[in-house]
Amino acid sequence: MFILRHHLRRELFSIYHHKSQISYSTSTKSSSIDQSTTAIRTEFINYLINTLNFTTESAISSSSKVRRLTTTRYCDSVIHILKNNGFNDSQIKDIVAWIPRVLLYKPNETLEPKIRVFLNLGLTNLDLLRLIKRNPSLFELGLHSRIVPTIDYLRMLVGTDEKVIDIINRSRWLFSTSVALKFYAGNVMLLKSYGFSDEQIGKFVHRNAMHFAQPSKWLTSKLDWVECKMGVSRESNEFFRCFNAIASNSVVNMERKMEVYKRFGFNDTELSMLFKNQPHCFALSEDTIREKLRFYMDEVGYTSGYLVTCPSLFSLSLEKRVKPRNEVLKILKERMLLGSKSLITLVNYPELRFQDYLRGFEDEIPGLYETYVSRRR
Repeated sequence: MFILRHHLRRELFSIYHHKSQISYSTSTKSSSIDQSTTAIRTEFINYLINTLNFTTESAISSSSKVRRLTTTRYCDSVIHILKNNGFNDSQIKDIVAWIPRVLLYKPNETLEPKIRVFLNLGLTNLDLLRLIKRNPSLFELGLHSRIVPTIDYLRMLVGTDEKVIDIINRSRWLFSTSVALKFYAGNVMLLKSYGFSDEQIGKFVHRNAMHFAQPSKWLTSKLDWVECKMGVSRESNEFFRCFNAIASNSVVNMERKMEVYKRFGFNDTELSMLFKNQPHCFALSEDTIREKLRFYMDEVGYTSGYLVTCPSLFSLSLEKRVKPRNEVLKILKERMLLGSKSLITLVNYPELRFQDYLRGFEDEIPGLYETYVSRRR
């Protein structure tokens, strides 16, 4: 108990210490207020320890996150509501540790209605727990001014509650900023101005939920880069597939990646074809692009023109798939057993099919299968 009082006094000093000088009468009044506040804070800390099994240290730390602590009368009711809505003891402790002020919310007016909206939508308790952690002020948002309008707007865009749940789970900033919904609306209008249908926009929003709550200039720069720089028509089936591949990259990063390809001999036409055929090629990091190009062009001897026609090579792991199978190819080639097979054929075999293929050479090359498996580890 001495340790608790010691920590508490030190915490209260950091919270309530004023740098400015105050009058004697004000100091006397503040002293009275501080004593009352200290008692409530001690009660709150003890509640965390005795009811939720917090350690003394973690209880004091959580208490320090609540600057204005005037009552603990709602704590039991909050715990009761969380349990009634399916949260287990571990999840409740996790919520309180992350947002200790949740214990101070008015349970029936602030907490219960908002929890029910999300659970009735179809979020699981684990989904909601993650959402709360991403948005610590979630239960402080207006139910009818922010939460319900946001859900209704998303439902209108994407059509189903399942997709709304996907967007909520993948969009970090959706509820954390008051302008997120304005950004969504602005970006929807921008896509309409580009001539995209409501169905296309709904799919686009669903796929790019994490990025969509950003200013329209972000979206404009990406749309223009895909269409104007890479020559992908907005009317083509590839347009959104290409956009999705580079959504997480800045235009500056995309330009740098193009320069890496160009240093290996790709021209603008080949880059445009490669991007259309396999936009994932531009989602790779610069280092990964260099590594793949060095292997395919310097070691295997492929040209840029050939790689454009075999874009799947860029989506495969060099260490776990391509290089081990290339070693097998060399062995078969030396024994004149390869036939008409090429590297692109072998690397595109599913793993089980490739292993069956190797077992067919057990008589001619004993241990080939085991050699391959050992090199994949």
